[in-house]
Amino acid sequence: MKRTIVIVFALIFMLLPLVSTEVTAAPPIKNPHELIVATIGMPETVDPAWCYDTASAELIFNVLEPLIQFDGEHVDMFLPCLATDWEFVEIDETDPETGLHYVRKLVFTIRDGVYFHDGSLLTPEDVEYTFERALIQDRSGGPIWMFWEPLFGIYSLDELLDMFGGDEVKAGMAIDDAVRVEDTNKVAFYMTIYFPDLIILQTWAQSWASILSKTWIQNYVIEVLGRPEWPGEWGDYTGWLAYHDPEKSPLDDPTPIMCGTGPYKGPPYGGEISEDYWTVVRYEDYWGGWPASWPAPWYPSTEPGVPPAGYLERLTVRSIREWTTRRDMFLAGDCDFCYVPREYMDQVMGAQGIRCYYPLPVLAVDALFFVFNVSLETGLGNVLPPGTFDPTGYPCDIFSDINVRKAFAHMIDYDYLIEVSFQGEAEQPATAIIRGLPCFNETIQSKKYYKDWDLVVSYLQQAWGGQLWSTGFTMPVFYNSGNIPRKTVCEQIKAACDWMNDQYGTSFTIVINEIDWPTYLNYLVSFAMPFYVIGWLADYPDPHNFAHPFYHSHGTFAYFQGFSDPLCDEYIEKGITEPDRCPWYSRLEERVLELCPSVALYQGIGRHWERDWVQGWYYNVIYPGVYAYNLWKAYYYPACMETDYVPGGAECYDVNYDGQIMIDDISIAAASFGSYYGPPIAERWHFRADVNWDRQILIDDVAKIAHAFGKSCP
Repeated sequence: MKRTIVIVFALIFMLLPLVSTEVTAAPPIKNPHELIVATIGMPETVDPAWCYDTASAELIFNVLEPLIQFDGEHVDMFLPCLATDWEFVEIDETDPETGLHYVRKLVFTIRDGVYFHDGSLLTPEDVEYTFERALIQDRSGGPIWMFWEPLFGIYSLDELLDMFGGDEVKAGMAIDDAVRVEDTNKVAFYMTIYFPDLIILQTWAQSWASILSKTWIQNYVIEVLGRPEWPGEWGDYTGWLAYHDPEKSPLDDPTPIMCGTGPYKGPPYGGEISEDYWTVVRYEDYWGGWPASWPAPWYPSTEPGVPPAGYLERLTVRSIREWTTRRDMFLAGDCDFCYVPREYMDQVMGAQGIRCYYPLPVLAVDALFFVFNVSLETGLGNVLPPGTFDPTGYPCDIFSDINVRKAFAHMIDYDYLIEVSFQGEAEQPATAIIRGLPCFNETIQSKKYYKDWDLVVSYLQQAWGGQLWSTGFTMPVFYNSGNIPRKTVCEQIKAACDWMNDQYGTSFTIVINEIDWPTYLNYLVSFAMPFYVIGWLADYPDPHNFAHPFYHSHGTFAYFQGFSDPLCDEYIEKGITEPDRCPWYSRLEERVLELCPSVALYQGIGRHWERDWVQGWYYNVIYPGVYAYNLWKAYYYPACMETDYVPGGAECYDVNYDGQIMIDDISIAAASFGSYYGPPIAERWHFRADVNWDRQILIDDVAKIAHAFGKSCP
């Protein structure tokens, strides 16, 4: 079979016309040792146990490390990181103190010879401390529910305490037993339920599972800085509850501090974090070595100013709200990656030195979440007591009436939103169970919400027995700076209210406010906004990871809405435990479309924008952002270039990025033959093998690669 493929490729090669290898001079590389990213948001935290936003995860991703990591583009394959191997072991063990019955354990072998940025040596005790600290901290709205679920079959520390009738000692014992150091170099996680293996590994490979140094916490954070952090000693299993759900992480307050094992160092060991930018610097003694082994730099460049080893000394991410400022930086080469809103992409598309990867699958969705009971203490605007109406404010429970929720859902012109904000490169899903996930239900899509302002009028006239319609309201609404789709949602809601005021003489006032990302998150978790628009990027590509945060009473978003429905909880819990899962998610979708606790807005198609001197970038659908270790800056002219210097050129002919076009490149394309970018994305899709950018991998892609066989970087 292999011989036949080679013969076919040889024939293709002979039939193709010869191509030119001539190239002209390209602009000089700016900041060759530094990758600069221009975006619109800053991190909320540097604490992995606290982090549940992509801006924070991107920073943590480069400084701290988990036990295992995703294998390149794959979300179902893993590479060793701080652990060298791992296995699931079936057990049958009951703890006599707590009465908990353990049915299995996940055992990791911890890597030897790894040092944290402060010089402390990685030990199994650091791993144990990291996870126990996370279970203790368990901040409201944080990511640690994903540890509680496979370990105990619950979602929070509060539930664990309830299991033991509030007994702090037994709850502490249970946490201590859940994570154990075994032998001299192993850490085992003991589980009381059966949970899908793949989801567990995907969870343990993410930023919230990044390992902290127990020595650093004890000697620096507690002793030197005096911050109120759990020291990692159980004693008599009392007192540890004082470290549960703090208002702010001790690693952020009063200044952010980081100590990891990753390829880059953050403060206080390098770099800086401020309100509008952060920067981290290369860790010379990184255990993984320099440069990265994959994607590997080609033979070291001799161009002046290009690091011969192929690595970056610094990663800098800047928050720049104004598009024109970001655009000018990008075109001038003053930033290497850039957040480009869809409506402005024509301003940079095709410009010299700009490369765009498209289309990329996206497992993310933005939604509009209604808050059922805005806080009277922290609420923004004139927040009135429950059921109180005044045109100068709004009742704190305004969205507890389903008629108000459905009215707002029908205010939005979803087609216009997608066309204007995404240039049509998105779709409106019916619920959070989006395309690309298992159990996606095409028939449900016909039931999604749509713009109908006459229906809005009908719902608002029924809301609150007609009192809201006759009295009116004034409501502040918010979006995070630079996020044009979310701004558009607010503008459409305002437009609907203004139309009703003109047509019917109502008094519905919407006041739009632009705020920065950390402030937006703070308002969200303090129940301060009447509604919020926010996105969800998959923690792992499974419907449970969307159903739970959106619709479960303990879910990340549902909790901060004050939304709870017993049927939704039941459907979600059976969806993750029953063998036949999909019918439960269909029932869930029907239920949430009936109740309208939130409204799915858009699922985009991905574009990645970069300067063409950046090399080594690859796409993983659930990465939170840039991972700089695999990147370097250098021009790359494969011998198969068809024309003079063209931005983006034909460097994609070298599919595996090893500096030469060989049988490996042809094999990758052949293995992907016939696949396409969806939706849904084909299982064998490989975006680098689509060398003619037509969203499918066919014979012309294979032919181009085959024709360049044997050529290499000059």
